Amino acid sequence: MKKRTISQYIFKPWYTAFVISVIYAVVGGMWVFFSEPVLAQWIDEPDNLRNSKIVSQWLFIVISAQLLFLLIRHREVAFSRNEESLYRVNRALRVFSECKKAITWDMDEFELLRKICRILVALGGYRLAWVAYASHDIDKSVKPVAYWGNDEGYLHSLKVTWDESIYGQGPAGTTIRTGQTVIVQDIMSNPNFKPWREEALNHGFASAISLPLHNTSKIYGALVILAAEADSFDLEEASQLEELADDLANRIRTLHSEAAQKKVKEEQLLLAKVIHQAAEGVLTFDQDARVQYLNPAWEVICGVNAKDVFNNSLHELACCRRNEQFYEAIRQVIETGDVSTGQYLNVREDGSRYRIEANISPVMAEYSDVIRYVAVIRDVTYESQLEDQLRTAQKMEAIATLAGGIAHDFNNILAAILTNTELVLDDLPKDGLLREHLEIVYQAGARGKSLVKQIVTISRQNVQERKPVCVAFIVDECLNLLRATLPTTIEFRKDIAPNLDPVSADPTQLHQVILNICTNAADAMEEQGGILEIRLEEVTVASRYDDIHASLHPGSYLKLSIKDTGHGMERDVLERVFDPFFTTKGLGKGTGLGLSVAHSIIKNHGGLLNVESIPGKGTEFHIYLPKIYCIEQQSAANDSLMVANGHERILFVDDEPALAFAGQKMLEKLGYEVVSGTDSREALQLFLEQPASFDLVITDQTMPHMTGEMLAREMLKVREELPIILCSGNVLNDSSGVSMAKARAIGIREFMNKPYERSEMSQLIRRTLDNRPVDGASWRQS
Repeated sequence: MKKRTISQYIFKPWYTAFVISVIYAVVGGMWVFFSEPVLAQWIDEPDNLRNSKIVSQWLFIVISAQLLFLLIRHREVAFSRNEESLYRVNRALRVFSECKKAITWDMDEFELLRKICRILVALGGYRLAWVAYASHDIDKSVKPVAYWGNDEGYLHSLKVTWDESIYGQGPAGTTIRTGQTVIVQDIMSNPNFKPWREEALNHGFASAISLPLHNTSKIYGALVILAAEADSFDLEEASQLEELADDLANRIRTLHSEAAQKKVKEEQLLLAKVIHQAAEGVLTFDQDARVQYLNPAWEVICGVNAKDVFNNSLHELACCRRNEQFYEAIRQVIETGDVSTGQYLNVREDGSRYRIEANISPVMAEYSDVIRYVAVIRDVTYESQLEDQLRTAQKMEAIATLAGGIAHDFNNILAAILTNTELVLDDLPKDGLLREHLEIVYQAGARGKSLVKQIVTISRQNVQERKPVCVAFIVDECLNLLRATLPTTIEFRKDIAPNLDPVSADPTQLHQVILNICTNAADAMEEQGGILEIRLEEVTVASRYDDIHASLHPGSYLKLSIKDTGHGMERDVLERVFDPFFTTKGLGKGTGLGLSVAHSIIKNHGGLLNVESIPGKGTEFHIYLPKIYCIEQQSAANDSLMVANGHERILFVDDEPALAFAGQKMLEKLGYEVVSGTDSREALQLFLEQPASFDLVITDQTMPHMTGEMLAREMLKVREELPIILCSGNVLNDSSGVSMAKARAIGIREFMNKPYERSEMSQLIRRTLDNRPVDGASWRQS
């Protein structure tokens, strides 16, 4: 509010009348008492003196009237000024009152600035008010962020900066640059206003004031007010507006502080939510190891309840005592203040094991003081199991490679043994002692052949097509393998119903399923021993058999039951037994994939795998496989036992001399004319010299210089319809160099795995020759 001047106090209405009367009385009295003596001294004649008194009285009247007029006029002027001053004071009070309200209650910065500008124009009587903020761009430009009043494009046309250029010499730029209030009492004559004078005068602006807006360290803007009259901003009004600008700047600073605090709180809340919802477990504790916070992920990973852990010391918790290595790492961090990272194998309260990757570190304050500690853990059990699975797959791949190599050599050896034994047995009497010994040799060779076949089948990684499979044979093969590896404390019991129909299956996968389940059963009886019972029977599933078999279609099935007398499983374990990577064996003893894979295999075969278990008594798995009817297979099997003779000419090629010799003798006994060789290049040369002289070629696949596939290609270039049988001690697949599909595409008719029996080879030769093209005989006749 403005201070009152002395004249404003003197020229109050009642006081002014009193002063006028006093002045009039003093002047009149002085005239009465002093006019005659003065005139008497100057005028000697009486007549002139009398006339001078009249003139004196008239002069008194005139002078007193003039004096009275001046006094009354002065009083009126003073009264008018008082009214104008009172109006301006009231206006200022209203402006400051409304601005205080806005500054107190408005929470939005730019809405507050706009409202202050509106109050200054609407209540303060100014023509335009706007707020300028300094930009820290290359031009140091000044941008209007709020305004109110007679703008009409004035602000949009302004080019204002806060540098030293001519565009930075205006009120706003100078205030921002210097931090001082700038008053322009007359825009018309002010030289610093030249760049904007024309536009300002066109909009009716005559004077201006710019007030600094600052925070604690720097000027960031200005409040600019333009008035329609020159000399509108005296020092008193400028002081009041500076006070208003300070209050506005303080409020803006408060809003910025509140916004920053709100942002910090929001970020803290967001961080807290992120930690609360994170997949990694987070635990914080103080220097006394007292738990301050743990998120839900920690509860899930470690199997603890936050209520049981919060505000308790880690030294007293059972979970820490149970996991000594992890607890010791926490204790070392508290003692040394160093960061600790590593993997730990922990145990939950229910006994299940899990592996974690942990980072334990101190949390530092601003002055490097430890205020708390944080442990972040990640469950890496799944990754660890995947690594184990990868290692297992790599070992299986190595085993498969080794098995393939061993099988090739063993099969060649066994082929020589079996073939030569058969040849000798043909020449011996049936009741001789030597024959009994050779039959034992032959049976041992046949067992070796079966064993090698099983090893190759189990280690084989490729998926075979499904075909009619006798499940009883698969069970026998698996039991033969298991007897050699399981301890003698486990007794085998087998109950297989006779005359069971086959099922359509992949024999490799059936091997895998049966071995997985039997291995799990053996693990359950590892300590105490027990009985492993396998039962195979035929069952019929009706349309509504029961809830257990609800997923099966009605029909006939083979049911394979595998029962052990081990420790059994609790209900919670039983419910998760087919979950991938679920295992109770602990790390290093299983991947948790065996039963999951088995369940998937049986399901893909259209069957069912379920389990029953009683804790302390044992577990029984039931496998249901839909059976098929294959009468032709039985007759074909019977036919395969017969030896078929012939008279055709055969080229027999094998790089093993013993096999080449035995094969030649065996085929010659069957009535064939045989030319044998051990060098594939020589065999090709012989064929090229007489391509029409051979009815059939039997060649080994793995040979030096030229494989059986390469030999067949060269021969088929000469005779496209030439029957060729490819033999191998390996399984024919991509890893062996040639698959059946590839071989058939070349033109190879049949395949035979070594070692082969005479009946198998004779049947295959006869089938190949009998199914050759009719026009193939023209080669022999030409």
